[in-house]
Amino acid sequence: MNQSALGVAVLACSSWPLNRERLAELLGFEKPITNGLDAAQISLFDIPLEAASNAANVAIRIGTLVQDLAQQYSQTRPWLLLDSGAAYGSSAMPQKRNPGILNKTRGIASDVVGAMQTSFLRAHNLQLGMYDNKESVLEDCSGVFVKGVEMLELMEQAFSLLKVNPARSLEELNSDWTTTMALAEALQRQFEIPFRIGHTFASQIVTYARARDLHPDNFPFEAAKEIFGNVTEQLEDKRLPFELTQEEFRTVLSPEHAVQSDVGTGSPAPANVRRGLDEIAIRLEEDEQRLRAWRNALADSDKALDEAFEKLLNNKSQEKKL
Repeated sequence: MNQSALGVAVLACSSWPLNRERLAELLGFEKPITNGLDAAQISLFDIPLEAASNAANVAIRIGTLVQDLAQQYSQTRPWLLLDSGAAYGSSAMPQKRNPGILNKTRGIASDVVGAMQTSFLRAHNLQLGMYDNKESVLEDCSGVFVKGVEMLELMEQAFSLLKVNPARSLEELNSDWTTTMALAEALQRQFEIPFRIGHTFASQIVTYARARDLHPDNFPFEAAKEIFGNVTEQLEDKRLPFELTQEEFRTVLSPEHAVQSDVGTGSPAPANVRRGLDEIAIRLEEDEQRLRAWRNALADSDKALDEAFEKLLNNKSQEKKL
C-alpha cells in the first residue's frame, strides 16, 4: 500500500519527462505503482477497500467477543462480569445491571462494519476513471479508522474492568460436564479402549448424572464402573473391566487437569499461554519498530523534499542574478 501513483496522469503517463521513482522517493513512498492504469484508477479503489476490510475484520471479531461477554449478564449467576462501577442500573428494574461499555463497543464495531460496507457499495457502483475515489476514502474509509480506534479503546477499557469469579467459573465447568471427552481420551490412550466405546461411556455418564443432579466431583464411582461394563457388553459383546482408579477418574474429569494436560501449541496450559503472550509481545514490538521506521522515513523524506525545493529556489535565484 505504500506505493506512489503520482506521475501517471490519467492512466498512461505523459510526454513530460517525469521521474516517477524520484517523485516516490521525495514523498516517502517505497516505490511507484508500476502499471499506469492500476496507479491512476484501480488502486484508488483497491487500496481503501483492502484497508477498510482489515478494520472491519477486526470489528467483527471484537463484536463476537463482546457478545459472548455480554451474555454473562443474562445468567442468574454469572462468572465473568465488569467491575460493579462499570455497569449502570436499569431505570425500571432495580436488580438489573447493564454493561454499558460492552453495548457501546458492540455499537461502534457495527459502525466500523457499516462504514466498510459503504466503501464497497460506492466502489461497486462507480466506473473506473469517472469518479475520484479519494473522496470516498476521506468520507468512508477515514470513518472506518476513526470508529475503529474508538472501538479498540473501548475494548481495552472493558478488558481492564473484567472481573472473574474463579469458584463460580469452576462450578460452571463442572455443572456442564465440560471435560467429559477427556474421559474417552484417557481410556483410549492408557488402555487402548476404542474411542467409540469411551465416547459412548462418557455420554452415558453425563445422562446418568444430569438425571440425578450429579457432578464430576461427586459422581458415584461404582455407578461409573457399572455403566462402563454395560457399554462394553453392548458394543463388544463382553463386559470389560473399568481400569481407571477412582482417583484417576476424578482427576481426568477435573477442569484443572484438562487445562494442565493439553500440551499442544495453542492449548490453555499456563506455559503455552505464557509462551503465546511472549510471542505476541515480540510481534507488537516488531510492529512498533516498523512503524517508527516508517515515520522516520517520512520525516526524512519531508526534509529531503524541503532541501530539494530550497536548492531549486536557490538555483532560480542565481539564474535571475545572472
